[in-house]
Amino acid sequence: MNELARGLGRAGWLAGLLVIGCGGDDPGATTDSGNATETSTSTSTGTTGTPTTGTPTTSTTTEPGTTSTSTSTTAEPTTGEPVTSTTSTTSTTTTTGVDSTTTGRPPLACGDGVLDADESCDGDQLGGASCQSQGFDGGELGCTEACEFDTQGCSACGDGNLDAGEACDDGNLDAGDGCDGACAVEACDPDGLYTIEGAPVSYTCCAGLVSVNISAFTFSGDGATIVSSPSNPIAMAGEPTMCPDGDFANEASIAGGCTETYAVEGEFVDKDTWSGTYRLTFTGAQCSCFNGMLGAPCVDQNFPITASR
Repeated sequence: MNELARGLGRAGWLAGLLVIGCGGDDPGATTDSGNATETSTSTSTGTTGTPTTGTPTTSTTTEPGTTSTSTSTTAEPTTGEPVTSTTSTTSTTTTTGVDSTTTGRPPLACGDGVLDADESCDGDQLGGASCQSQGFDGGELGCTEACEFDTQGCSACGDGNLDAGEACDDGNLDAGDGCDGACAVEACDPDGLYTIEGAPVSYTCCAGLVSVNISAFTFSGDGATIVSSPSNPIAMAGEPTMCPDGDFANEASIAGGCTETYAVEGEFVDKDTWSGTYRLTFTGAQCSCFNGMLGAPCVDQNFPITASR
């Protein structure tokens, strides 16, 4: 009878411990939005009259983001003595937050130097594109901050803009006008009659002993000789030139008591037009026209000229 009472007393005490252990929230649980770790420990100790024999067992279950370990141990009995059983369970759960909308790769970003599928370019990564692939004749293709192609450094012959790699650009692709269809300078023959734009050149001194009236210049010998008309005091000589971008400097003198020097110099602005200066220079005592007795003295003159053929 006494053995039965002691057994019931121990059973009631064990039941009380189990009730206390199950009540309330587990103080070992922690939760946050990103990572959560949960730990719970349960230990029970009792003595029974039935001996058992066991060996420690451990089981481990692993899932993505979760680790769980459980250990159970049963002590082997000693002959003739009550058996003490101890069970210890430890469970640890770890959850690592992962954005379910991605695969863990950082989002695509313009400006990171990596050419992504939705980008035309990224920094110096052009994906093999060039100005030519974008419809231009040459130049250097760039990339904007928005990862779009920047064609400001590209060039197109015939657009009227002198771009890198072009010797000329006259706004068309026609040949024979001084700039060919590849924007290379075409050499042309400068010889011909060039009419002065605007009023003719006119000058008189010494009562008409010197009289200049010029409305045109004629180039010959590749511009090595230039004469004026209708009046031509003297043919002016110089080095051959070329158009559309050559220059020239021709002159000649008439010696005397008042030496007259006539010179024309300038440069071509296109294959049919040049711009420069026509100069008259007078040296000598008689250039005063006998101190004005024969009219106004001869003094140096400079006339700006633009002439076309």
